[in-house]
Amino acid sequence: MQNQKTDTKIELKWYEKKQGVKFSQKKKKVEGKQIRKEKRAMESEINKDPASEKTFKSGDSKNVRHAVEADVISSVFNPSLLPKDCLPIITKFGSLVDSIFPINSKQKVMLSEQIRELSHNLTDERQDRRLGYMNQVTTTSAYNHYYLWWNIIRLTRLFANLQTSFFSTVSDNSICLDIGSGPLTVPIALFLACPELRKKKLVWYCMDISSQILASGEDIFLSVAAKLECEPWKIIRVKGEFGTAIKEKVDLVTAANVFNEIVQDSDMPPDYLAKKYSTDLLSYVNKNNANAKVLVIEPGVPSCARFLSLLRDALMRNYFMPCSPCPHTAECPMSGKRGGKWCNYAFSTEDAPRDLKKLSESASLAKERAVLSFIAAEKNESGQDDSFKESGGVLKFRIASDEIRLPGNRTGYYACSEKGLLLVVAKKKYFSGELLSIPMPNSLTRMDRKSGARVIEII
Repeated sequence: MQNQKTDTKIELKWYEKKQGVKFSQKKKKVEGKQIRKEKRAMESEINKDPASEKTFKSGDSKNVRHAVEADVISSVFNPSLLPKDCLPIITKFGSLVDSIFPINSKQKVMLSEQIRELSHNLTDERQDRRLGYMNQVTTTSAYNHYYLWWNIIRLTRLFANLQTSFFSTVSDNSICLDIGSGPLTVPIALFLACPELRKKKLVWYCMDISSQILASGEDIFLSVAAKLECEPWKIIRVKGEFGTAIKEKVDLVTAANVFNEIVQDSDMPPDYLAKKYSTDLLSYVNKNNANAKVLVIEPGVPSCARFLSLLRDALMRNYFMPCSPCPHTAECPMSGKRGGKWCNYAFSTEDAPRDLKKLSESASLAKERAVLSFIAAEKNESGQDDSFKESGGVLKFRIASDEIRLPGNRTGYYACSEKGLLLVVAKKKYFSGELLSIPMPNSLTRMDRKSGARVIEII
């Protein structure tokens, strides 16, 4: 009888008849809407049950608590921390590369196509590329004119914000190693972003399988140092893959965009790879240096975040404690497990150099955001980083997502904390990578149904 009653209310409009809509189709649509409406009504009744009060439903006004004020401690990508003298160099970095490796008008026309081809070599066609592909002149040119520039933009922002918390204890005459250095991307970005490091006499072993890309990178590095009117660091080029022996133990090991391809191309489980490569990384380290450091940076994708989370665990077992981005030394709540959240940080590229954006568009590789995942760790024989100890009942957490639009005109962010994954419901805008603190809540019992994150409200 219920179906018959529903049928009497269903009529095809003239335009539906003209469009060929069948009565059975409209009936199914109407009944589907009714079922969904009844389901929402049932959920509404369930939510009124006091037993479900500890479960947070985004936008549900009865679950809102008083928001507390949050203090912004630091960031990952705050552009205001970039030294003013490096900004003109970054803006005109393409011109700097042109002055060292000039290309004619015909080569400039072909540059976009070469960049696009290199993009395929680095992503979907990497299994078909030759081992020494970076020794080709066209490949080196495309990389230095495009990918190096984008990487400089990402890394200078990161390094400028790590300046005091991570690089401040790098001493004069330190020995450093950059694995998979390419055109010396990491040393160039560090020299631009960290004026305090420029004053120190550092020795850099720069390792890559392509001798040509290393040589081009050293020329660019020397040109950057000349423009900044600073004495350059000593560069020792090492032709070889990860694992190649060098003459000295080092105080700082860096690797940017090295492990993503290794992990994706390996048949071994990621936990095995993390354990193996943490051992390989630490084999280069000077064990007598109480402040020895490891910095690994990868693309901000789930597989890389998963590897970095496991690498973090492996480094901690060897007394290298995370300094950044982690605000704690507890279990990683954004480990990139299937179905879970992964740790990555992003910023808008709207203020990127106009020439670089134009080059990106011509190569059909336009970027709206720059994204990365990373782990910075420092040796600590105690196995506990004092900077993470609770002080005065404070909870620290780092925003690790873009803003999330919640029902009820509200905004949320996922964040990492010692208490696990948080859903931070905020009354003002925050940015990916910002480290915040609030008074330690008396309880964190409200849970987000979708993610399982604990919910906090902040101003």
